[in-house]
Amino acid sequence: MSADIVVDGLPYPIVIAADAALTLPRLVGDRRRVIVVCDRRVADRARAIAGGLESAGFSLAEPIAIQAGERTKRLDSAASLYEAFVERGAERSTLVVAVGGGTTTDLVGYTAATFMRGLSWAVVPTTILAMADAAIGGKTGVDLRSGKNLVGAFWNPVAVVADVRSLETLPERERRTGLAEAIKCAIIADPGLLERIAAMPESASPEWWRGIVAEAASVKAKIVAADPRETGRRAVLNLGHTVGHALEAATSYRMPHGEAVAVGIRAAGLMSRTRGDWPPADHVRVLNVMRRVGLPVFARAVKADAILSGIARDKKVVDGRVRFVLPVSLGDVRHGVEVDTAIALRAIESCMSPPTGTELTG
Repeated sequence: MSADIVVDGLPYPIVIAADAALTLPRLVGDRRRVIVVCDRRVADRARAIAGGLESAGFSLAEPIAIQAGERTKRLDSAASLYEAFVERGAERSTLVVAVGGGTTTDLVGYTAATFMRGLSWAVVPTTILAMADAAIGGKTGVDLRSGKNLVGAFWNPVAVVADVRSLETLPERERRTGLAEAIKCAIIADPGLLERIAAMPESASPEWWRGIVAEAASVKAKIVAADPRETGRRAVLNLGHTVGHALEAATSYRMPHGEAVAVGIRAAGLMSRTRGDWPPADHVRVLNVMRRVGLPVFARAVKADAILSGIARDKKVVDGRVRFVLPVSLGDVRHGVEVDTAIALRAIESCMSPPTGTELTG
């Protein structure tokens, strides 16, 4: 079995593990009571992880399986988890383990952060999106009807252990969707990662995925370490997310997060290109890589006005003005950029159809 890959830089360990059931027990401290909360779609892996903890001497409460997804990442779901914790005898010393993708880790982390004013928790991400991005950095949260992640807390886990073995259960489309966050990290700080993503074979081995996840996680960990509360540079991690989140909401979350972010990355590139800040060749390169790995770069049947409306409610709005994260060159992005409404609208409208002409040729 391949050795685990350790990503340094944060106060808690981040491990890209071949099998989280073997790795997690070594990283979560004293033997104590544990409650495992999982996305029901990965219940088999959650049972294996719970079994690993039990074999190591931890006391396991009855696990909790939940319906994952943006539509259930709400305050009422957190309230249901609070009651389930009470039923299982949770105490301040209880450890909560979240097993699943980004919506699961967001919800369970928020619940752990707020139950009894904070329980320790560990994260076992099971999707590429969560491994490369959502599970790292201590951000937790739930959605309101008016917007995504408007309620939340910064609450660091005791460990993040990506379970590469879970990827065997993911459909190919979902694995490829997760590459949007890795491409984002490549644009921000690691152009070489973009080249490695472009070179991925169609049926990539677990070793390919582990390497891509580790490099993306390393980019995020370094940025988070320098700005743990998102008061400055950490905002660059929102590249593609301002339009992406609005697009998710406009489609009632039928469009997966990674696909929406891919369209958002294209929109950010178009805005920056119009402003003269993003070389056409870099824009074409990113577009081609996203298309090659099967990510969509446009969204049909969505009105640009609906996306603009969603952007206006984004939590990154400052003093009533939308701030975007825009690429400048591969390996360099800027945050807090005000964009003329006409430029933003034109970019969003372009993303309602496939790229053509000079957008594809530079």
